[in-house]
Amino acid sequence: MRFTLAHKRMVIGHRITVKVVAASGEEIERVVTKLDGRRLGDDRLAPAEVQYQRVYEQAGAAGPGSDHVLLVTATNGDNEKRTASLRWTDTV
Repeated sequence: MRFTLAHKRMVIGHRITVKVVAASGEEIERVVTKLDGRRLGDDRLAPAEVQYQRVYEQAGAAGPGSDHVLLVTATNGDNEKRTASLRWTDTV
């Protein structure tokens, strides 16, 4: 699976963009997204899909010097999990 993760600081929180593309012959059945240990989403895809994309608005808290971890776990049809993360520190 291929993950594309992005964030943008907003006036309130962050805009988080998550995209997962299945490898050849693979399908995505579930995607769990967490920001700073808090669950943003738990999407079960029925029927399974080959591409998933979701945008979260006003997610989490933002402030100068705050550290963040975005953690995304995708599960395929064989119940195999793949995880990707994005880490950043807020600036001014």
